[in-house]
Amino acid sequence: MRASVRTLAFLSFIWLALCVASIWLILKNTQSVGLALLSVLAIFVLGGLAVTLIALFQKISVVDEQQRRLERFQSEWQATQDSLKQLLSQRDQLGLLVQLLHHFVLATTRQDILLTLLKELPPFLWLDRMEIVAFDGTVIYGAWDASSGEISIEEVSNQGESRLPPWAQERTIRGISQTFDELLVPVVTDESVIALMKLTRSREKPFSTDELRFLEAVANQTALALERVKLIAFLENLSITDALTGIANRRHFEWRLSEEVERARRYKYPLSALLLDLDHFKQVNDNYGHQIGDIVLQQVAQRLKNSLRRTDFLARYGGEEFVVLAPQTPAERAIILGERLRQVIAESPITVADDLQIRITLSVGIAVFPDHAQNESELIGAADAALYKAKQMGRNRVCMFEPELVKGGGKNVRA
Repeated sequence: MRASVRTLAFLSFIWLALCVASIWLILKNTQSVGLALLSVLAIFVLGGLAVTLIALFQKISVVDEQQRRLERFQSEWQATQDSLKQLLSQRDQLGLLVQLLHHFVLATTRQDILLTLLKELPPFLWLDRMEIVAFDGTVIYGAWDASSGEISIEEVSNQGESRLPPWAQERTIRGISQTFDELLVPVVTDESVIALMKLTRSREKPFSTDELRFLEAVANQTALALERVKLIAFLENLSITDALTGIANRRHFEWRLSEEVERARRYKYPLSALLLDLDHFKQVNDNYGHQIGDIVLQQVAQRLKNSLRRTDFLARYGGEEFVVLAPQTPAERAIILGERLRQVIAESPITVADDLQIRITLSVGIAVFPDHAQNESELIGAADAALYKAKQMGRNRVCMFEPELVKGGGKNVRA
């Protein structure tokens, strides 16, 4: 601004000097005052026009500068707006990720994890449809559709895997794959693809780079959650499973017994307990060794398991003893069940090796709630007394509890 003032002052000085010189030359050459005054007027008009032009050019220059500054401010404002939108989006994504992690921590099954994803992701990402399939273990398929707003989750048997959509059978994809309006997001561990998500959204709203990064984070956390649930299931199964036979252990049996007695009491139906003991099993260990004895126990457990109904519960009670809970089974049907179990063991020897077969029999004691007992301990005590009677009567037989057996139950021998 100061430079412009100095320039204008300098030009004004030159202009005044020219005016004075012009007037002096006219007066000197023409001696005409009128002509001199007319020249002065013309010079002033031209000077005024020049000043006006200079001022106009300055105004134009100022307007151009202001326009450039305004455009720069608008560009900076737009960049600030974009940064703010990105920060808000990242804040929302982080909030959802924290919410997902909270649900993942509380999840106890893979179905819980899939349900969380199908509830939270579609409204956040404005999806039209979302599908997810989990491969690790039994295949689980879940879907959500905007038209109905309903979530469906189902287990898919090995025979039913062929009915899955083609994309759900792709287990080699390692990175996010986008085609048209669909997005495939793999859930990957170090070993393999354990789940796959398919997200569908209108082509008018393509997935942004920021959303792709967010989905990568979701997939990573989902993988950790699925592995955590798998580990929990393994540890729980380890804690309730007998290491030798693979069936439920005594700890699991006691929990299940309490649950079944309470259910039988509430719905007023009979619950039968069958206590099974292998006859003369000590001789097997003494004659063939404990390793052979373990093989015998394993095969006996497998035979018993294959002979039970889906509603029956089998557990290893201790040593060579097994126990079966049969819900909604009265005494007469419990005897039939006990005979079937006894026969499945006695009808053919246990094959330990090509050149070794061992014949095993078992004795069975049965008691029924609420006919013979009013709580868990009484029910097992009654079954134990009936088992003692079966042993006394020569083994390899089934006996039902009778009140007079209570006195002898405490002297039960296991042989």
